[in-house]
Amino acid sequence: MSEIRYCPLRGERVIIAQNRLHRPSDFNMCKESGDDISECPFERGKEEFTPKEIFSIKNEKGEWLTRVVPNLYHALSVEERKISYREGFFEYQDGLGAHEVIIETPDHFKKMKDYSIEEFKNYLLAVQSRYIDLQNDKRLEYISIFKNSGVNAGATLKHPHSQIIATPFIPKEIDREIEIARNYYKDHKRALLDDIVNEELRLEKRVVCKNDHFIAFLPYASFFPFEIFITSLNGVCSIKALNYDRIISLSEILKEVFIKLYKVLGDFDFNMIFKNSPPITKQTDPNYFYEIDSFYRFYIQITPRLYKFAGFEIATNMHINPLSPEEASFKLKNI
Repeated sequence: MSEIRYCPLRGERVIIAQNRLHRPSDFNMCKESGDDISECPFERGKEEFTPKEIFSIKNEKGEWLTRVVPNLYHALSVEERKISYREGFFEYQDGLGAHEVIIETPDHFKKMKDYSIEEFKNYLLAVQSRYIDLQNDKRLEYISIFKNSGVNAGATLKHPHSQIIATPFIPKEIDREIEIARNYYKDHKRALLDDIVNEELRLEKRVVCKNDHFIAFLPYASFFPFEIFITSLNGVCSIKALNYDRIISLSEILKEVFIKLYKVLGDFDFNMIFKNSPPITKQTDPNYFYEIDSFYRFYIQITPRLYKFAGFEIATNMHINPLSPEEASFKLKNI
């Protein structure tokens, strides 16, 4: 059982999930190279070693190509209740939420640069399907979708996978980002990310690639070297709004971006985060969602983990980026 505790000093919540302490790691289950994969629970044919499947895409032989299962070492659980408690001065609530794993491919060793458009499509359809389904649980207020690839990015299994954690509250960092976008829209009657994209298209100094529906660029104030944002040119606030053609277009952009990153960086660790608008719930003030489709934009953030955080970053939540986004963009475009 987990708990969601509130820190009054920092104004932040933290999930206390003791069962996560016993999760497997790359160092004792799946080595970075060499690789006896006989113990990996995500291999095709070892489905009995994972919790019951939630979603899958199969080939004509009935073999899964992409599947989603509950996380065995879950941080939160849909079986819990949305109840808060007091513990003297302090506050906590039951560990309500969802924690799922997207097993992206049956291929244990496959890198994203080697995914076909079909494989990216299956992956994105799985992400989209789970986002839509979890929205229906009105107790959940935010759905975080992310991929940790490599030890430096926090991965504990080598087999390609992503995770979904849905929480019964909107995390403070997400709330702050939404508030910034809302205030910009109030002042300008335009979406902030739309204006950023228009400026990047005008300057073309940090654009990595684009197609009819999506653009990949390095943010002007990148936190990390080679950090890339991918967003729609058509103004959508969540992956739910993407039709089949848009999913294919996004697959093409993702493939091109990862090919470029691997050519420049070699084998690297990274985090990939899907930023979607929160689902509309009865618990949230309806004014919070007023015109959210007009001011909030869906985007994907890819962050290579080329170095570890140090004291300054931890103390201030600020980052020191040793490479300008303009130089990084030049390297990616001229490989």
